[in-house]
Amino acid sequence: MGSRPAMWAPYAQRVVAVACHPREPVVATGYADGLVLLVHAGDGREIVARHPAGAPVTALAWSRTGDRLAVGDDNGKAGIVAFKPV
Repeated sequence: MGSRPAMWAPYAQRVVAVACHPREPVVATGYADGLVLLVHAGDGREIVARHPAGAPVTALAWSRTGDRLAVGDDNGKAGIVAFKPV
């Protein structure tokens, strides 16, 4: 409150799903074209976790330990992305 909002992961497509990491200051962001970015909340660094796949991301979920991210899209495709903080 009282501070300027931060913009993370600016991209031309609409954000359609987000999931906060359970232990790290990282947010997974899914877009309408299927792109998934991992964004560090402290400094805005980005990692592409999934390149655009043509269908909107419909699900993002971190494992309890935060070492895997599940991704699903509107075409029924799903996958797991391994995550190891540095």
